[in-house]
Amino acid sequence: MNLADPFGRTKARRQKEYESLRASLIKAEITTIAQAETLQVDVQRKKRWSILVAIVATTLLSLIFTEFSIILISLGTLFCFWVYKVTSNGKEYIQRYIDEELSEGLDNQSVNVPTREHGNETKLK
Repeated sequence: MNLADPFGRTKARRQKEYESLRASLIKAEITTIAQAETLQVDVQRKKRWSILVAIVATTLLSLIFTEFSIILISLGTLFCFWVYKVTSNGKEYIQRYIDEELSEGLDNQSVNVPTREHGNETKLK
């Protein structure tokens, strides 16, 4: 039993999110590791731009509407955290898709795949 998730609700929700993304990737015909890695890079780029735009917009709105600056800064911070968390989960799900779906399709060639634990690389066959 996991004390952080005693009833397994978070695990079940994350599994549903992954299955939804997996179905979207299959529908979008992402069938190679290179395409999936390009998608990961694109997600990271969009995350950076979204957070940058949110910071600029929050700053400008706080300067224009000084009486609401605390509320605007709080909302901007919350939005940035949300974008960070959603894109981090998306990147993690894409990596899982690569590991589970696309790496299986490789012929019996040795490939270096980074593991999630310590950043070490393992050889798959």
